[in-house]
Amino acid sequence: MRKEIVLPAATVAVGAAGFLLRRWELATAFEPDTGLHIPGSPATWALIALSAALAAALVLLCRGKYPDFAGGYDQAFQAKGNTLYATAMILSAFLLLAAAGGMVLSFLRRENTVVTRLILAALCVASFACVVATTRNNFRGEGKGKYNFTLLMPAYTGCVWLIAAYQVRAGDPVQLDYIYELFAIIAVLLGLYFNAGFSFERGKPFRAVLFSLLGVYFSLVTLADGHDPATTLLYGFAVVYLLSSTAVLLHNAARRPGAPMDPPEAEKAAEEEETEETPDEP
Repeated sequence: MRKEIVLPAATVAVGAAGFLLRRWELATAFEPDTGLHIPGSPATWALIALSAALAAALVLLCRGKYPDFAGGYDQAFQAKGNTLYATAMILSAFLLLAAAGGMVLSFLRRENTVVTRLILAALCVASFACVVATTRNNFRGEGKGKYNFTLLMPAYTGCVWLIAAYQVRAGDPVQLDYIYELFAIIAVLLGLYFNAGFSFERGKPFRAVLFSLLGVYFSLVTLADGHDPATTLLYGFAVVYLLSSTAVLLHNAARRPGAPMDPPEAEKAAEEEETEETPDEP
């Protein structure tokens, strides 16, 4: 099974179904006058069942024997010459930049005066530069992924994003109003964290893949909640970034069964082996 294709595609498909169920829930599971949740709503239970089923399926499908990735981040996420990966990652970076602009504009218009959102906007700009640098490193095979701070910045951005989202929602007594939003941000944060862990000799492929895909799923579900444009762009970044990174990680895991060398060394060894096998011309 081509996990690098099947798992991300299946997650997006189930996420689209979750988006529709969430729309159904928002339309039928809350009282029009008070906004309180209606107990026993079929839409609520259907979405809970779908989310639980997907989580269980991902736990089973993401498990398995992964290579040790002794080369660290550069081996796990190398995508040398992969134009599709580079395009998707640069798109995710510009989604971050657009989200930052939207948050600043919203603050200036007094539409959202939470100061944490300004801090989040600044971190989005910093993360934009970091994602571009990460993409260049992986696409060109520069080998600069070890102990690289640029990989941590998106995770730090996710931490502040969680705080900013909870500040806005903390006074809402109806938890079902925002529970999928919090699930999405927490899963995205964990996905970014475990991806960055490869740079610091803490690579955990199973957790990185699991939480990245859960982040994609819950991000698609919560898009049904009708967020402001800047937040919607942030979820777009999360979906594109995590899908791209997960596909590359799964691809490398399938093609490198425990090879204990960095990508440049592996390529050099392959070239030397090919040269030795080629007979000299008379």
